[in-house]
Amino acid sequence: MIFSNFAVRGAALLAFGSGLLSFENGGVDALGCRGGDTFNCVGDECNGCNLNTITCDQSSCEGMGGEWTEDCPDYPGVCDPLSPSKEDPHCTGPPESIDRAGKKMYRRKLIDRHIPDDPSGAVFCHITVALCEGESSLTHKIDAGFGDYYRLQATEEWCDTTSFPGVPGTYSGMEECTGARSYSPVNPFNDQTAQFIIKEVVGKPSDYGCTGGVNCKFGFSELACNLPIGSDILMSKDPDHYGVQSTHLAYKPNFDRDPGNGPYTINYVGQGVALTELNPNGMSQLMKPFASDGNFSNIKEVNYLWANSYYSSAEWIYEKTTSNDLAQQFMQEGLKYGIRFNLMNAISREDRPEADIYGRADVDSIGKVFNLTNTTDQDPNIKWFVVGSKSYKKSIYPQITEWGFDMAPCPGAESKGYPYCGPNALYGQCEPGAAGLANRERSDLWDYYIALTPEPTSAPSSAPTEFCEDDPDFVYIYTNKNDESEVKGGCEFVAESRTKKRCQKVIDGEKVRKSCRVTCNDC
Repeated sequence: MIFSNFAVRGAALLAFGSGLLSFENGGVDALGCRGGDTFNCVGDECNGCNLNTITCDQSSCEGMGGEWTEDCPDYPGVCDPLSPSKEDPHCTGPPESIDRAGKKMYRRKLIDRHIPDDPSGAVFCHITVALCEGESSLTHKIDAGFGDYYRLQATEEWCDTTSFPGVPGTYSGMEECTGARSYSPVNPFNDQTAQFIIKEVVGKPSDYGCTGGVNCKFGFSELACNLPIGSDILMSKDPDHYGVQSTHLAYKPNFDRDPGNGPYTINYVGQGVALTELNPNGMSQLMKPFASDGNFSNIKEVNYLWANSYYSSAEWIYEKTTSNDLAQQFMQEGLKYGIRFNLMNAISREDRPEADIYGRADVDSIGKVFNLTNTTDQDPNIKWFVVGSKSYKKSIYPQITEWGFDMAPCPGAESKGYPYCGPNALYGQCEPGAAGLANRERSDLWDYYIALTPEPTSAPSSAPTEFCEDDPDFVYIYTNKNDESEVKGGCEFVAESRTKKRCQKVIDGEKVRKSCRVTCNDC
């Protein structure tokens, strides 16, 4: 489910699913959405009637976990999810697309890219995109210490591109240009950038019936690795999380860091670029050597098996660069954790003295490197987390469970085969929708960056000049004692009578006077 101005950008027509729908509300059928707004509501209002452009039609409401009901009024204007709103970052303009979970996608500028040398031919691209002044992963509520993802997408101008400057060969355009993809950030949480390490994946021409370098399509990873510096991409500003049961739900820890719990052994198995997700995670787990009561941390050890085809695809991570990304920092500082951190290598296509596993990991080799004993009574304090390609995760998780560990595909993931939940899984899943993101437990890495970040003392200097005016999009909703809602109008209704009282009313978590500033004399 993706709203995008690539296909249609009009006041009343939106590309939605496989059809073209016209949404001009305010007709005879008073139907609206209860719940379903994952990212733009606060507290109890998330369970109430949502009068916004993200949930203003039945398909989007129900697709995001809401209820399309006569108990809620219909949206009073034109249903345009790409219209400007107060949630938009101050330097980006309105969103240009909405991903299928309801996240708004904003235009961001690529300001840096580094591609380390890899003699094997693998291409890893470290890209950096600029955020607005005052923005960071902290303001976006993105916690990479617990595995949160951003969503990235191409901008419209690259959909039909046939070549990139300085890159030999031609293409026939981009594959699934309007689709968003999930990526793990590696930037410090308080940095005014978002950083990603992306492995360039090039499809085999024989699989797609095309001629390489002539008329094949390129994917997002090729785009990210070849975009000219200064170009734009689209990026979300909320964690990847759905309003319905899904394999795309934010994680919640399946362990308790308070004294008296554990001790825990955390086992990672990661393939290639999995380091973007696993390394900030490992840094967070090992950050505190002592618990709050002065005893040793109950995160006893982290064992990390990193799988690559060639060792050159791993050794670049140890090169000294000017980057401040967390993936490289964790590997380069790994020795400081002593016996609490055990890094192992699986190299599948060459013999290397650094390898713990020669060839592909299997049941026996996993048991050997993790020192496992087959039993039906495995310690529930041993936690597993596998990151890699779809086929890799579907292969490795069942091999781990053959050793007697109690975990299985999470609810709704049975056909996909991952992620895994259960006593021996590192994570469970947060509740779908806004409730799952409310008052989340945060990682130690999150708390570390929060402590480093001073409270803002003023608005960002690059913010646009603020004018005192009534919000023309404001809607005054009256709810009677039977919990029946009725749209009364906008700020002009507030001005008609009992203005002082109406200005103090709270709608959508905010007092009316904040929207009707002139009417309520709040300038």
